[in-house]
Amino acid sequence: MKLINKQTKQIVEAVKNDDGTYTVEGKTIPREEMSDKYGKAPEPKKKEEAMELISGETDMGGDIGALAGALAKCQGEFTGVKKGTEGHGYSYADIEAVLKASSPITSKNGIAITQMNLSKVVGDNLLVGVKTIIMHKDGGYITSEIYVPAIKTKMNSLVQMAGVNITYLRRYGIQSALGLATTDNDGSDK
Repeated sequence: MKLINKQTKQIVEAVKNDDGTYTVEGKTIPREEMSDKYGKAPEPKKKEEAMELISGETDMGGDIGALAGALAKCQGEFTGVKKGTEGHGYSYADIEAVLKASSPITSKNGIAITQMNLSKVVGDNLLVGVKTIIMHKDGGYITSEIYVPAIKTKMNSLVQMAGVNITYLRRYGIQSALGLATTDNDGSDK
């Protein structure tokens, strides 16, 4: 059986002997001393809890043909979203750039995009997420959810990190749903 050493916090293996004693860490210990020195080891985290990104539900319905046709028209018009924001040692396309590059084209083709903030608890982990919904004027829709763990840092509170994660998920949710690519800013449009 797996136990935890109360003093060192190490997980150890214990074997119950025929005479009622236990062998732990190479030592024979009477049953009476076991509860003083060792406790039940915590359960290992489930595989789902250890994941960095956790997919949620996806769904589609309504007139998917009309939505697919409108998306095809949009994708023929999209150009790469310029990476114009610097941070954390790299450049990226922020949410404003993604929306500026996509909204005029999707609107013209009868497509609306909305996103909702989500949260849920898996095990001991708070997850924040975004549900992206693409809707066509004729009723077709596609939805997708994605979650990440919300973990506070030395510089940011849990709420601040949730906001950072939600913005990140919003950018990539739109880009993924619409098939948008990002391109490096070569300086030609500065």
